[in-house]
Amino acid sequence: MSKGYHSRSPEEFQDFLRKSKDAGKSNNRSKLILFFDVILLLFIFSVVAKLLNPLAFSGQTESKEISSGFVSYRLSSSKESPKEFPIFFLFLKNKGTESLSFPNTEDKIRVFIKSGDLNCLEDSWTLISKKLEPGSTNFFRYEISSALLSNLPPECKTQEKSILNNITGVFQGGKKRSFHAEILRKDENISLEIPNF
Repeated sequence: MSKGYHSRSPEEFQDFLRKSKDAGKSNNRSKLILFFDVILLLFIFSVVAKLLNPLAFSGQTESKEISSGFVSYRLSSSKESPKEFPIFFLFLKNKGTESLSFPNTEDKIRVFIKSGDLNCLEDSWTLISKKLEPGSTNFFRYEISSALLSNLPPECKTQEKSILNNITGVFQGGKKRSFHAEILRKDENISLEIPNF
């Protein structure tokens, strides 16, 4: 007898449909569980990254805090700017018991922006003197002027945020820009750096 087409009885056909439906349900269920596992894993990674680096998703970067006498200095940058370049902040905290004023008339502040070995910008940061009460923190703001921003070389400017730029930056080993501020005081020089902004 030759093997040919075998027609199924209605009972066999219903049994076949029931089995294929059950197999499809378990397959869909396993895909759904896998999808939720991946989402949960991404959430855990983001929480761990946020714990290890609190500024990871905020668009901010900071320098190390440097203490000199009763004053601690720290630089911070924020990418929330109407221009295409971050805004920089100098934070000062008075850890002493007496009021201080900063900057003094002799103090000078120079800022530098570098991209690899290229010096992108050198500027002076003029600050209006502020009084620092004991235990208080005060800040000063530096924003690059439009004239200086337009004269920056392309390597120094902020690239548009896109997936393609992020991917090419990783493979090309994109140059890291750094922001330096030197506070030249009468009796000391303080140097702060944001290594990658």
